[in-house]
Amino acid sequence: MQQEQPEEFLRAFYRRSFWITLLIAVILSIVFPVLRYYANIIMYKNQSVNLINSFIAKEITFDVKELIYNKDNYSNLFMKVNNFMELSDLVEFKIWAQDLTVVYSYLDKNLIGRKFPDNDDLIETITSKKPKVDTEHVRKRENEYLSTFGLLIEMYVPVFFNGKLCGIVEVYRKTTPITFWGVHTIAIVIISLLVPVLIYLFLFGRFKGVVKEIIDYQNILKSTYSELTLAYFNTIRSLAKALELRDMETEGHSERVVALSLRIGQSLSLSDEVTIELIIGAYLHDIGKIGVPDSVLLKPGRLTPEERKIIETHVIKGYELVSDVKVLSLAADVILNHHEKWDGTGYPHGKAGLEIPITARIFAIVDVFDALMSKRPYKEPIPYEKTLEIINSDKGKHFDPEVVDVFNNISYEEIVSIFQDVKDNKINKTITYATKKLICRNRLAC
Repeated sequence: MQQEQPEEFLRAFYRRSFWITLLIAVILSIVFPVLRYYANIIMYKNQSVNLINSFIAKEITFDVKELIYNKDNYSNLFMKVNNFMELSDLVEFKIWAQDLTVVYSYLDKNLIGRKFPDNDDLIETITSKKPKVDTEHVRKRENEYLSTFGLLIEMYVPVFFNGKLCGIVEVYRKTTPITFWGVHTIAIVIISLLVPVLIYLFLFGRFKGVVKEIIDYQNILKSTYSELTLAYFNTIRSLAKALELRDMETEGHSERVVALSLRIGQSLSLSDEVTIELIIGAYLHDIGKIGVPDSVLLKPGRLTPEERKIIETHVIKGYELVSDVKVLSLAADVILNHHEKWDGTGYPHGKAGLEIPITARIFAIVDVFDALMSKRPYKEPIPYEKTLEIINSDKGKHFDPEVVDVFNNISYEEIVSIFQDVKDNKINKTITYATKKLICRNRLAC
């Protein structure tokens, strides 16, 4: 997966974060006015209750049950309520006795003396002895005549006489003073839109500066990691060349087998991870020969059975050498298995078929091919046609048939070109692929 460039990331972040900020601003511009509206409703309710309590404390200083029988109290109260209602946006003022009988009604005198036992709000106020306030479209049976007023503030406030509850005042007040839209609301909307955007612009400038610093540090880290990876890669190549000198391999053997292995791996569409293992394994396939005595390793003639067993230990020794080193351990599969055979007659474990890792199956063909084609102190090079014949004769025995078929598709001219490139440049150009892929494994410089 291609890594997103820092500049593209910054632009993408700018676009996305701007739209998110704008969305937040729009939400706030809706939420704040709504909250303000409901805060005003609450404030208006509390103000209304305080207003009614003040009126009750000042004007209702008698037992409200007497209103039905005491015409003087009723007349005096009517005048006081009339003035009070005109000044307070009230639309109805009723007084209830504790037995749920209406003893006073400003608008509807026909209600006086009637009981309404199904008034839950009234019953709750009598029980709790605390005011109850709500905002509603009037629906109660005894208040149907108020429905034309629309949304009202409904209040039930207890009335006390000589310290005891004597009745309940029920009052309805208009809500028209409370408006959702207005100068203050518009100001809140504008501020809600502007403040997040301004904060965003301020913080984004700071963020942009920090990102630029991070990008600079990232570039330095990329360069450092690339240099470190190249150092690892060159160390592996140097180690392979040292092994060639000790084992009396022909010059360029390690580079040739790596280049041919990579060529087959590409034809088989190996993943990046497996390709890296193949390349590093091809370089270090015989690293275990460090632990083989010179008397056995450099013997010009045929090896005895005992000496053959000693030489075969180089795969186990090589595997043990690289297993605990992170970069070198990538070569472990090739080192341990490149002498296994497709029919199970190889060593060290007698693996067969697909039990053998694909990297080792590829390298087994390449290693034999280069050995046959190369001049050694104890033999002359074998011609290409004869070498190819030997490889194909071991198809399905020593070698994986599928890998042999892929190898056969590589033309002689291409092989000559690869070998010539190694001779002229000391490394085939395709092998630099390993460096790039090793860097990419850390996802820092892809």
